[in-house]
Amino acid sequence: MVGFGGVWIAIALFLWADGSAWGLVIAWVLGTWGAALVAWGLLAGWYRSLAACVVGSAFALAAVLVALLCVPDRSWDMAIPCAIASGLALIFGVTQICYLSRRRE
Repeated sequence: MVGFGGVWIAIALFLWADGSAWGLVIAWVLGTWGAALVAWGLLAGWYRSLAACVVGSAFALAAVLVALLCVPDRSWDMAIPCAIASGLALIFGVTQICYLSRRRE
């Protein structure tokens, strides 16, 4: 999941740099879902690693913010599911961070 999401993010960055109208829309879709995949991949695969949980939570937060703040016209039907998926990953990541930080004390 992490590799697949990383490829989506790389394609999104390439399309964003291109700057065409449809390229930006596709970059938004691939970037938000790619960040959600990276977040879930890190959190599901390395849930006992504090560093992976912090990085996964950062990707999840970025996906939520980009999904909700950079919505193209009339694309809320794609933004809301991505924000929900990324929000759930963020909640899980923050919960794991709290658990792992208390466990290490």
